[in-house]
Amino acid sequence: MEEIFGELERFGSEFIYPNRWIILPIVVVLIVGAIAAAWRMRLYQPLLDHKYITAGVGIPLLAIAIPVGWYLLSPLWERSFLEEAAPEFDRSAVATAAPEATSTPPPATAARATTASDAGASATEAPATTAADAAGDPAAGAGESDGGATLYAHGQWQGSDDFHFARGDAFIVETEPGVYILRVENFSVRNGPDLFVYLSRNPDGWEEDAINLGDLKATDGAFNYEIPSDIDIEEFKSAVVWCRRFAVLFGHATLEIVTE
Repeated sequence: MEEIFGELERFGSEFIYPNRWIILPIVVVLIVGAIAAAWRMRLYQPLLDHKYITAGVGIPLLAIAIPVGWYLLSPLWERSFLEEAAPEFDRSAVATAAPEATSTPPPATAARATTASDAGASATEAPATTAADAAGDPAAGAGESDGGATLYAHGQWQGSDDFHFARGDAFIVETEPGVYILRVENFSVRNGPDLFVYLSRNPDGWEEDAINLGDLKATDGAFNYEIPSDIDIEEFKSAVVWCRRFAVLFGHATLEIVTE
């Protein structure tokens, strides 16, 4: 049953949704025409003549259809927001670490994107190039902050199709030696049932052996996921939002390493 729902969901998102403005008026005309024809032919009369049978069949069907429909469809308009504190790390390397698949924005757009990422940073944050960098100090590597956290990798979220949108930034941050978190910021994704966040070895998204980091905390905002310490972080190339129940990809962020 779950596979059937998954196939229906994929068909809806890949065919119906992109052509919705063509399909919708056709469906409306067909429904109105069917109701008008049924009324003229008095097809409702047997239902009125057998009220108890109609109620005995119709009520259980509604009792099943309404909860199932609510479970499947309500996430489409339900949104949630979460803002979690971020570790302090230098974001100056992000501009050069964007995935190759992402087109380079014009200078004005790039400046706005960088400003949005830095919205929560302190006005006294260290500049991208410091005196220590100029002197060749190895401790002043790209992505490292005074607090010790280091930006390891960065990516930008993208949806799997027109219906399953996803946007924002994904960061892999080393908060202390050998300890990593996945940080998402400026994040927004299409909601759905049973959504989880994974790390995948596939740069283009889902794989069967992806590592489950936990359920999706919110559809919008900025929040963190702890990454298990027993994995080789260098093997993982993307962050993924995946519908576990129906096996549908909602979005992914290809991760590019910014420090070595």
